This record gives sequence, structure tokens and C-alpha cells, in this order.
Amino acid sequence: MHIIAADVGGTKTRLAFADVEEPNNILYEARYLSAEFESFEPMLHTFIKGCKTAASKFEIATIDALTLALPGLVSETSANLTNLPWVIKKQLLKDTFGIKNIYFMNDFQASALGTRQLLDRDKVTLNAGNPDSDNLIKNTTRVTVGAGTGLGLAWTQDNLQEHEVTTYAYDTEGGHIDFAPVDDIQIRLLQFLQKRHGHVSYERILSGDGLVMLYQFFTNKPCHDISAEWINKQAENNQAADDALSLFVKIYGAYIGNIALLYKPYAGIYITGGIAAKLLHKMQSEEFINGYFNKGRMEPLVKKIPVYLVTNERVGMLGAMMETIKKHHALLP
Repeated sequence: MHIIAADVGGTKTRLAFADVEEPNNILYEARYLSAEFESFEPMLHTFIKGCKTAASKFEIATIDALTLALPGLVSETSANLTNLPWVIKKQLLKDTFGIKNIYFMNDFQASALGTRQLLDRDKVTLNAGNPDSDNLIKNTTRVTVGAGTGLGLAWTQDNLQEHEVTTYAYDTEGGHIDFAPVDDIQIRLLQFLQKRHGHVSYERILSGDGLVMLYQFFTNKPCHDISAEWINKQAENNQAADDALSLFVKIYGAYIGNIALLYKPYAGIYITGGIAAKLLHKMQSEEFINGYFNKGRMEPLVKKIPVYLVTNERVGMLGAMMETIKKHHALLP
């Protein structure tokens, strides 16, 4: 049984082709810039053509299952993507490609599942934590959060049945929680953003566009053709860029600390997304960890919870592949 798993993003999309019986042996894999395609269907055509060229010795005339990890609200039949002008319809994919089994899931559900596949080299420890063994037994929750084109949040829970552990992943819209400033600078930032947007969520700040707005906040002037990548590169010699990065990771730390209080995820918080890994030096700074710890009387609790920065960009695709395999086994008699 041949399967395709895809992690669709507002900036880039990664797809993998494998045999469900040997999912760790990826037969073909590719990454595309999402904006270069007017919809998902031409991208999938391109990928399948690449499969036939690179894996010609395998019989891939029939693709038995396709799982898409998608950003935004996903229904059983269609998905309107956040930060990408695509509408993906399940029936259209079935009719166009002849794929019988097609599954949709939230992209951060996939990332949360994918963290179960990570090796030690795939992550950097930001807070080692020290959960009590009793806490780990009672609460196996782990949370995945990530800033990129937007801000995503999902969580997983293990369920033990008949000596077999099944992991369930749940998506949220936790990136749209109201931004809560914690000092005078952040209060001014909130006022600055309210004039532009009215409602200010954490995603307004903890995203690529959000980092650009932080730079504008410190320069107090319009910034045309400025990107998050440019700000990161300029930070060493540009005070406003460095200030923007420092405030970004401080707010990121505070947000993740809030998530720690909400879920008490003793199995860990995993930071994914396209931004954090590029800001590793800042994510390992005092600004981040102090923002995370700054929870008043609850500081001892958040200190117990491990926090990891995921450096493996394939985590969402790995989770989508894991979901495909689970669905396949559920179909077996």
C-alpha cells in the first residue's frame, strides 16, 4: 500500500511518498514553495511526477492513501487555508487523482504527533524541567506550539488500552488568544497594534509579520520590503532589529509559560514552526527563559515542565505519515 503524507504550510509544503509497511523508508520526498502554485492540485501533480521519475522501480500507479496536514480550520470534506488562498476539497482530490482514502488534519495536530518520532539530535533543550514521576503517570500531555506564517498550537494525550498505547492529537486556535502585556513597553506595543488591528492576539506578534511589526514599533516609521529574515540578519549591527528580536522571544516565553499553566504538559512543550530554529541564539537567551519563568507564585510549576526547540523541519510530515499509518491499521479486518 503506497501512501503520500503532506505538511502544507503558508510558506512551504513538504510531501513524502512511502510504503505503509515501511514508513521509515521514504521512497521520495520534496519541498515546494507554496506561493509558486495557484492551488494544491498542481503541486500534487508535480510531486507524483517526481515520484515516478525518482522511484521508477516501484509501482506507484495506485496511491492508496493521502493525508494532508493543513493550516487553519479543517472540516471532513474541505479546508480553507489560513495565510494561503487555497481551498482544498476532498472529493476533487479523489476524482482527480483516483485516491480512495484521503484524510485531512490540522497542521499542528500533525506536528504534535510528529514530536513522538523525534530523536535527541532533532531538538534543543531550553528548559530541562523536572516533572515528578507521579505527574508523568497522571498526565502524559505534550504540547506543540510554533510561530511561522501564523501561530499554531496543538496537544496530544496517550491512552493505554490492552497494553497498547495510542496517541491522540487535538488541534486548537490557541494562537488567537488575547495578547497580555506584562510591562510598560508591552503596554505601549498593545496600544500601537490596537490602532492597526483592533483586536490583538498573540499571533499578531508571534509570526513573521509580527516580528516585522515589532521592528516598526521600535523605529516608529513604515518599513517597506522588510522581512523577519532581514531583521534577524541585521540584529548584530542594528539596535532596533536587536530590540525587536529580544521583545519577540520575551513575549514568546511568556506565551509558552501561559500554555504550561493551562495544560501542565509534563511530557513537554515542543516549539516548532519556521522562526524559532532560525533564532536559536535568542531562544536560548535570558529574555526567553525569564519570560517563560515569570509566572509569580506559579514559577515553580513552569520550571518543572520541559521545553524543547525542534530543529527537524520534517516534524509535521512525520506526524501526517503517522496518522496515515494509524488510519490504515484501523481499516484492517
